[in-house]
Formats: sequence, structure tokens, C-alpha cells
Amino acid sequence: MNYQLERVASESDEYGFVRNQLIAYNLKNVDASYDFINFIVKNENQEIIGGLLSRRFGEGIFVEMLWVDEGSRKLGLGSRLLQEIEQAGRLQDVKLIYLDTFSFQAPDFYKKHGFEVFGTLEDFPIQGCTKYFLKKTL
Repeated sequence: MNYQLERVASESDEYGFVRNQLIAYNLKNVDASYDFINFIVKNENQEIIGGLLSRRFGEGIFVEMLWVDEGSRKLGLGSRLLQEIEQAGRLQDVKLIYLDTFSFQAPDFYKKHGFEVFGTLEDFPIQGCTKYFLKKTL
């Protein structure tokens, strides 16, 4: 068999194809729903100052990203985004929300909101940093 290996960008059609193939395989083997649940926050000028990107698979939601603009932090926007994803999860009978974060990001923020650490990866992405894996049962 001859084949060609290429590196592709995340925005490419090829990336989307591979992602969709894995999703289709998962859905064929697990009788569960799969969809995206995303929220953004805009200021009075309609500029995006925060957002939460997630995907639901069956009874779990994976929060891929939660971001709030540095100038808009400490206003409760991150907490509000977490409340929204929890509410959306409860409405869809989700049992678990999980995510990951780095030591230089917000592990204490998530713990304050009831998330529990279930795993760590030390010295990642560089020496002295830790990647945390957290979950919250709804």
C-alpha cells in the first residue's frame, strides 16, 4: 500500500474530515448524542470579551476552552460562563462536566466552582508547570 503523510492546519477541510470520521465512529459504537455547546460574552461595543467552547458526548460535557479578556476579569464573567454550561448540561441530562487547565491558568478558579482534580501531568508544557484534569458531577 502506498500512502502520503501530510501535516494539516486545524482550520483545514482535512482536519474537519478526520474529526468527523472519529465522531461518526464513536456514535456508531456508543448510542449517545454529540453536539457543541458554546457561549460568548460581548461588551457594549459588541466586542467579544469572553467565551466558553465545549462539546457534549452522551452524559458528559468537555469544556475545551474558557477565556475572559484580561481587562474584563474579576467581573464574574468566567463564573457566569460556568453557570451557563452547567445549566445547559442539566437541561440535557448531563451527569459530568470535565476540563483541563494549566497551573499558570485557573485551577483554583475551577476548584472554587466545585471541580475536583482527577489527574495531573507534571512538568507540562514545560518544566515547573502542571496540567490539571478536573471534573464536576452534576
